[in-house]
Amino acid sequence: MKGELPAPSVAARKALGPYARGRLVVRALGQTLALDVPHDVFSSQRIDDGTLLLLDHLPAGEPRSVLDLGCGYGALGLPVAARFPAARCVLLDRDLLAVAASAHNARVLGLTNATVQPGLGYRGLQAERFDWVLCNVPARIGARAIRYLLEGGRALGAEVRAVVIRDLAQVVEGLGLPGLTHVARGPRHDVFSLARSPAADTGTARAGTAVETNAAAGVAVDAPSALDLDDDAVYARDQTNFDGLSLFRPHDASEDPAHLAALALLAEPLPRKQPKNAFVFRANYGALPLAIKARHPGCEVVAQDRDLLDTAFLRRNAAALRLPVEVLEDLFWGETMNGRVFSLVCGELAAPPGAAVAKSELNQAAQLLAPGGEALILASEKQEREWLRGQAATVLLRRGPWCVLRISRPRG
Repeated sequence: MKGELPAPSVAARKALGPYARGRLVVRALGQTLALDVPHDVFSSQRIDDGTLLLLDHLPAGEPRSVLDLGCGYGALGLPVAARFPAARCVLLDRDLLAVAASAHNARVLGLTNATVQPGLGYRGLQAERFDWVLCNVPARIGARAIRYLLEGGRALGAEVRAVVIRDLAQVVEGLGLPGLTHVARGPRHDVFSLARSPAADTGTARAGTAVETNAAAGVAVDAPSALDLDDDAVYARDQTNFDGLSLFRPHDASEDPAHLAALALLAEPLPRKQPKNAFVFRANYGALPLAIKARHPGCEVVAQDRDLLDTAFLRRNAAALRLPVEVLEDLFWGETMNGRVFSLVCGELAAPPGAAVAKSELNQAAQLLAPGGEALILASEKQEREWLRGQAATVLLRRGPWCVLRISRPRG
C-alpha cells in the first residue's frame, strides 16, 4: 500500500518489540544506510527534511568527536559516524525508545565508533569535550531550552550546528548569542552555527554566580551569563492543576489540551480503600501517580515513563509536593519487574504506537496484578472499538471520546 514502509527486520522486532514499524533509507555524506524505525518517535514515516539539510551543511574538516543531541533512531548521527570512522560519535536521546532504535541500527550497521546512550540535554556531560555538537531542535522546546542547547554545546568545546523549523528561526536569532551565524535555508528549515568558544577549551563548563528565579519551575537557576549543564529547569513551561495538586509542566510534554480532562476520568474510579501498592505506566510528569499517593499516603507507588524529560519533572513534582514515589525509567516495563505484582495498575494507551503496543500493554498490566488486584486503563473510544476486541478488559466508564477499561484478577 502507498505510504507503507518496508517491513521491519527480524532483528528490529527483537530489539524494538511491538514498537517496530519498518525501514527507511537515509542517503547523505556519500552513505546509503538502511535504518529500522519504531512507531512513536520523531519522523518515523520518512527521513526529516531538516535532518537532511543539516547533513548537507556540516562544519568543515574531519571531527575527532561528535555529539548528536536528540538522536532519534540515528538518521543524523549514524551517517556522520559512517562518514568519519575515526571519530568518536556519541548519540544521545531522552526517549528510551529512540535510544533502543539508534543502538540497534548502529549495531546492525557495524558502526563501532558510535556509542548510543540515554540522556536529558547535557546532563552529566560536564567533563566531556566534542569538536561538533549536532542537534535537530524540537519544535516545542521553548526559547530558554534552545539557548541551553546551543550554549551547552559550546561549553563542551564544540562548534554547534543546529537545524530548526522556520518558525523558530527568529527565536534563535533573537537570543543574541555571540558567534551565531545563519548557515543555510531550506523550504521549511534553517541551519545555524554557534562558533567554538576558546575559553571552553581550558576547563569545565562555566561556573557562574549570577542567579535568577524561574517561577514556572519554582527553583533558583543560573542566569544566561552562567550555564548549569545539569539544569532541567530550562525546560519548564508552566504550572497546572490536577486533583487538587499543583504540578510543574515541561515544554515539549506529550500533552494535548484535553489530556488532563481525560486523566480526570481515569481518576474517578480509583479505589477509595488504600491499595497496598500501585504501578502507573506512561506516567508523564506525574499527575496520576502523585494523585494516587496524595489520596493514599501509605500506598507504595511506582511510576514509569520512557521519556527522561517527563521523569525529571515527575521527580521535581514529587519533591515539591513531598509525595515520595519510585520512578522507573524504562521502555519494556512489563519485562523488567522481576516478579513484582501490584494491587492497582493504572496507565493510558497512546495512539501513535499502534494496536500491537496497546495490546501488549494490556497484557503486561494484567500480568502485574496481584490476586484481587485491578487495572484501570485510559483509552480512546476509537482504540477500544478498533484495537481491543477480544482483550480481557471491560469498559468501566465512557465519556465523550474516552473510556476507562478494567482488568481484574480473582483472588485465590
